Amino acid sequence: MLSVLMYLLIFLGVAISVYQVYDIYYAQNFEDDERRTLDDSPLGQLSRQAEQYAATGESKGLLDLVGRLFGARFDKRLALSAASRPDASQYLAALLRRQRRIVSNGQVRVRHPLSWQTNPPVSDSRPVLLSLVLINCLVVMFFGGLSLYTIAYQVPVASLAWMNSEWILMLLIYAVIAMTHGISRLDAYLHDLYLIGTLNRTVG
Repeated sequence: MLSVLMYLLIFLGVAISVYQVYDIYYAQNFEDDERRTLDDSPLGQLSRQAEQYAATGESKGLLDLVGRLFGARFDKRLALSAASRPDASQYLAALLRRQRRIVSNGQVRVRHPLSWQTNPPVSDSRPVLLSLVLINCLVVMFFGGLSLYTIAYQVPVASLAWMNSEWILMLLIYAVIAMTHGISRLDAYLHDLYLIGTLNRTVG
């Protein structure tokens, strides 16, 4: 009975890992667009003002809204730079998410946890981190398949004897799932900072 529970947990872990890939892809490509369509959301309001600014060049409405949402000390040039781009919503969403991390004191810097400050990143780490997510998913699927293999067969190599234990395979699967979650959070954080850095280089 315990072995059956272990295998159920293993297959649940495989399903979670596959869903993580979908969830990360969805968050990267569609989540901000959905938030933009909500008229009363901050991103929806900013997007409408950005469209008006791009169409007419009139910035007063956008700057007033930026002042209310971000505060008087925020560097409004970042918002104007974001609004002038065809894909303005993703830049505005990044500014909204990380506004408490942005330090504007003559130059734009990023305040990380523990008050550590750096310049915004100049390169996008998303391709590398997304590749790690996909690799992790394949690793989980491999461990899941290995658990099925070891029902009927045993891995004969002494140094790989751990592969014959469903307990170890289950723990490894959930460890990889936790790692993937951490990578996805890091990807969202660093990609937002990269977008902010792109805006900063435009206005700098």
